[in-house]
Amino acid sequence: MPLLICWSLWIARNQSIFNQKIPHWPTIMIKTITDFDLLPEEDSNTPPHIIKPEIIHKSLLWTYFDGYAQEAGCGGGAILYLNETHCFKIQMRLGRGTNNYAELCTTKHFMHFALEKHCRHLQLFGDSKIVCSWLNRSSHCNAYSLRNILEEAHKLIATFDSFAYRHIYKEKNLGADYLSKEAALRQSEDWLIREEVDGTFHQHYRKPFLELRENGL
Repeated sequence: MPLLICWSLWIARNQSIFNQKIPHWPTIMIKTITDFDLLPEEDSNTPPHIIKPEIIHKSLLWTYFDGYAQEAGCGGGAILYLNETHCFKIQMRLGRGTNNYAELCTTKHFMHFALEKHCRHLQLFGDSKIVCSWLNRSSHCNAYSLRNILEEAHKLIATFDSFAYRHIYKEKNLGADYLSKEAALRQSEDWLIREEVDGTFHQHYRKPFLELRENGL
């Protein structure tokens, strides 16, 4: 862990000098812990995983997301929290593909949505370790069909002032998991967006891809 902390500080220092990006210390801490969690286990006979609480800095926006693939098609689900009483719950139908495709597409499309909401700092929590490692550039994507999507995701990440992807276990991601499975069963390609504020809600449909093109995203 000490070496990872030093490495993260070194990267933040280089970003500050060469890219004029001011270090955002909560995000740096989250990324360091994520990198530590992604290190391989020393012993293959490790006990079952311990479900630790996720670290959320509630001065920033935070999101849970998940992707789901089945024979009939893929779905993506995400919950964007502006604060503890105001959130957006999103379902997106994604067509056909693998589970990694669904996870990666959900991440990419959700980042578009977050930018539309003028989000400049983002904490992203998901249960796919492999997608987490791809987004954090700690491992290489060998799936040729996913590389363009991953490249687009990395370009979107670069537009945020700070961005952290934190891996969590499925048990801590049940809300987004439910939304992704519901989205996979939907017939419409439109997104279903439900906004909840202080116990009240309203929901609407939208055609995301047309609107994203119109916004130049």
